[in-house]
Amino acid sequence: MTATSSTGNFLLQNYKQALDTQTNLCRELHIFETSTTFSAADFLCWHKEEAAFLSIAKWKEPSVLSLKVSYVEAMEDLFEIQ
Repeated sequence: MTATSSTGNFLLQNYKQALDTQTNLCRELHIFETSTTFSAADFLCWHKEEAAFLSIAKWKEPSVLSLKVSYVEAMEDLFEIQ
């Protein structure tokens, strides 16, 4: 087997796996949608809202929280030394 055919087989198997994953997830989403009041549009909306929140939140970390994290890290370092 040549390197080209190995690469081609690798890509083909990944493509088949991706198709299987897409089929399974679509089926699971349909089952979820029929058993709840949520839809795929809700997931897209939630994803956009979460992305927007996280893009803002990473710049607005409260200094108190940073101080607490630094304290815990310092304590962990201290206990590792002892």
